[in-house]
Amino acid sequence: MSKWRAAIENAPLIARGIYEYHVASRLGPLPAREWLFPLTYRCNSRCVMCNIWQGSHEDELSTADWEPILADPFFGSVQGVSLTGGEPTLRQDLPQLAELLVRRLPSLRRMTLTTNALSPPHVVQQCEQLQALCAAHGIHLYVGVSLDGIGPLHDEMRNVPGAFERVVTTLDGLQARGLRSVPGAKRRGLPVGINCTLTSRNLRGAEDVQRWCTQRGLDVNYIVASFADSYYGNTETEADLQFSAEQRRELATFLQQLAARRSPGNPAAYFYADAARMLTRGAARTTPCVFQKDGFILDARGDMQYCMYGHILGNVRNQSAGTLFRAPENMAHRQEIITRQCATCTITCFLEVGLAKDLCRFTGFLLRGLRSVPGAKRRGLL
Repeated sequence: MSKWRAAIENAPLIARGIYEYHVASRLGPLPAREWLFPLTYRCNSRCVMCNIWQGSHEDELSTADWEPILADPFFGSVQGVSLTGGEPTLRQDLPQLAELLVRRLPSLRRMTLTTNALSPPHVVQQCEQLQALCAAHGIHLYVGVSLDGIGPLHDEMRNVPGAFERVVTTLDGLQARGLRSVPGAKRRGLPVGINCTLTSRNLRGAEDVQRWCTQRGLDVNYIVASFADSYYGNTETEADLQFSAEQRRELATFLQQLAARRSPGNPAAYFYADAARMLTRGAARTTPCVFQKDGFILDARGDMQYCMYGHILGNVRNQSAGTLFRAPENMAHRQEIITRQCATCTITCFLEVGLAKDLCRFTGFLLRGLRSVPGAKRRGLL
């Protein structure tokens, strides 16, 4: 997709975001727009940076259970859903649940599936079903495949022998079926990209992932590992996985290299530059986050949170989602999270959406990059 076409297609999102984030949010709570949906806590991976797989897998709501919950008018404003877990493709009713979301969320425009890709035929089949569903309703679907190293390093990070080869097989299957992965390709099929979570254990392989993905025409989204007991259950691993002083400098240098590739089609560059500043200067995060404004987490059991660092607000089996999202005491908790946690947060969920809605920051970032280009004014770039 060309940059101009992308800008035109995203114009409504950008316009609404500018108004809501800079005007309407000053007058009261915004409508809920972005839903992070951990639709199961079952997982066939044993990742060193995540203990979700050790938690309870019981009491997960079925597709039939979600039917009356989604009748709440609260969901009428939701425009984006990120299907995650656990491993979301372990839900055998994933296509049926996705169909329910499409039917019950009249404003839905974007759906993301995050998968560890460890069950190649099954994952490919479910991606094909989701793509057919979304294409029929004009919804943009993106699949993010987790890859934390090349070869044995990925197996080590996932604690699954042969994990890397399974990921390769899944990617081969997606690409062989014409499911789109090459940036800038014609708008057909399914966009596929890579999510790489960085810790002290795999930082040494970050550039290898970049090279490998470039050869396959895959974009890479680098994620700096986060530690939150209320979601990942992994704070006891922080001491083992956190970066040493030398590694922090190495990570900052790598992020700065990624940030240097700034362009209108690469909003992640903003976060990489921001994260590098946080690491080297102790600066506060400036990357916008939808969870401060119009995002929420609602999980497989019906528990709602504002973000991974917040406590559970309540359960939609007992109270409506709208009541939980807008309750004054819960809104006060969200402000507490913003005050206490946001300055040091490295979570990147809905990153591109947040930057589109707060476009002034990203535009300033691009202009600063142009000013650093010799002769930019003479060439008409400024």
